Order: sequence, then C-alpha cells, then structure tokens
Amino acid sequence: METIISSLDAHKHLRATMTACSWRAGWRSLLIRAYEDPAEAEEFVTPATRDHLIVLVTGGSCDVEVRYRNGWQHSHSEPGHIGMTAPGQAATLRWRGNTTHSTLQLHLPAATIERVARELRRKGPAAPILPSGLGSSDPLVSQLMLSLSAAFQETAPDLYAQTAGEMLAAHLLVRYGRYGEPHYRNASDGRLRKVEDFMRENLASAVSLEDLAREAGVSRFHLLRLYKKLYGQTPLKRLTFLRMEEAKRLLKSRNETIPDVAARCGYENPSHFATAFRRVVGVTPRSYRR
Repeated sequence: METIISSLDAHKHLRATMTACSWRAGWRSLLIRAYEDPAEAEEFVTPATRDHLIVLVTGGSCDVEVRYRNGWQHSHSEPGHIGMTAPGQAATLRWRGNTTHSTLQLHLPAATIERVARELRRKGPAAPILPSGLGSSDPLVSQLMLSLSAAFQETAPDLYAQTAGEMLAAHLLVRYGRYGEPHYRNASDGRLRKVEDFMRENLASAVSLEDLAREAGVSRFHLLRLYKKLYGQTPLKRLTFLRMEEAKRLLKSRNETIPDVAARCGYENPSHFATAFRRVVGVTPRSYRR
C-alpha cells in the first residue's frame, strides 16, 4: 500500500523552490503553489496524497520522465502543458533541461471531487477515478489555474477557490473520469450499452454496421436511428471517435510506435490512421505526441 502524506507536506519531497502558496494567503478550499524548478533533477519520488495533483508548466522547458504504476511516461514539457497524479498514487520523476522552469501545482481535495461526483453519479461510475499522466494540454485547466494563482496573490476570498474547485472537479470528472458518458434508461438504450461495450472490446478489429446491429439485436436502420437520437452521429462515427480516444491515450504513453498505435486502433494502413486522426483530433499523430 502507498504511503499517504498530506498535500501540505508535498513540497518537502520536491526538487524545487516554492515561491507562492495559497494556504499562506488563507485559502482552505484548495491548495495551489508556485515553484521554480532546477534545470535538471535526478530520479526522486513524490509520495501519494489523498488529493488530485495537477501541474501546469508556466515557464521554461525540459524533457521529463514520470513513472506511475503502469510504467514510465516521457514528454517534452513546455508552457501550457499539464501533468496529473491521481489520488493515492506516488510518482517517480526525473528531468533534464537547459534552463530552470516554473510550475503551478494545484492539489484538488478528495472531498471536493467526491462531492461533485455524487452530483454526477447517474452519469458516471460508482467511485470517482481520475487518471495520471503528463504532457497533455487542456486550455480550461490551464486558464483556471493561472486565474487561481493571480486571485490568491490578490487576496481574493476563499469562496473564489471553493467555486473554482468545484468547477474544476466537474470538468475533470466529465472529461477524464467518464462522467460524461450517456445514461441508459430503457431497453433500447440497454442495447446501445452492449454495442458500446462491443466497440471498446474490438477497437483493433474490422467492425461493420452489420456486426453492430447484430450485437444490438436490431436492424441496421433501427440502430442508426437509436444512435442518431442518443449521440447525434452514426454508429461507425462513434466507433471512430472511440478509436481516436484510445489512440490519444496510447500516443501519450510513448511506449508504442505510431504504426503499432494504428494497428491497435483498427487501422492496418498507418497513412489511413493519420488521415482519420487528423480529421477527428485536428493534428497529426506525430504532432499530438510531440
């Protein structure tokens, strides 16, 4: 079992100098701190906390590696990039760069996440599960963290932190914690649940509309109508979306080549995969990985 420490003590385990802290400004609804990090850091461990940690790079750059339970992740971190460490999970870090870099680190309380999750419960899993990872971009999270940093240094009241924390928790749960997935209410929707499960289990396989209709036990026409009603798109477009979500997850891990990612997402031809990825995500797989 991981050793759990208080978020207030997390800075003691970092290779960085803290330059600002919301706790010292009187905020208690969430904890956000600013740091200056050295150009290089040899391998060290940050213990687990009960809260969800978000790190935003605000200046400088470096090549960083983080090891979670599922292995090492690698990224070139630049301003605007974020990393997250889930509650109850330790992380091993090391990085190299040419200059110092600066970060904001926000500890979102577990109590806030659980409270918001209860409000969203009908559209999500039984317990809130948030991911760990690094090197991604999320404009809403970045802007919110910058606003919070400015607010506590301008002595904004704790109500500001509480309101922003709940908004942030809702965003994380919906975007990363599968709380935005459809809520199935009747027998027809139950058929779509079966189709969704079938899609997720066969992302690497050739799947036709006939296969999906057979899984649902309805005609192709009826399946198209159900999907249009619930998702606003066809079943095969939904399948492409799920494949691209899986592709983004695999590209972030950097453990597989792009052709391997393509194959795991149902594309024998990497060029066809790149075209589909760019159409859905807006950038090429190689650019997304960078």
